[in-house]
Amino acid sequence: MKHLITFFILIFTSFCFSQNTGLIAGKLMDKEFDNNPLVFADVSIKGTSIKSTTDETGLFVIENLKDGDYTLVCSFTGYETKELKIKVVSGASDYIKTSLGASTISLLELASIANISEKNNKTASRLN
Repeated sequence: MKHLITFFILIFTSFCFSQNTGLIAGKLMDKEFDNNPLVFADVSIKGTSIKSTTDETGLFVIENLKDGDYTLVCSFTGYETKELKIKVVSGASDYIKTSLGASTISLLELASIANISEKNNKTASRLN
């Protein structure tokens, strides 16, 4: 009888302490290079400070999310930013697999980046 009571107490406490959160996991791929993984790409939840970074295989995980609808923002330097609508349910996990394509940059943007870089180099040389 003691074993039966102990068993029910353990089952009851495990239900009491179970988390009411979900998670989002996924993989970011490179649309330009045969869907190779995008390494160190940024993945964040729009409107929050929750962020993650992909690993060497393009995988990311965002944990401890409360139930609700979220907008997942996937970005990588030189690539398009993609926003995905996600619904999180506690105790469940969503797996997202998406790819990002290279973004185009205008000559005007390229010239402004070059000017900023040139100014920074001049400032650095004056400090030395």
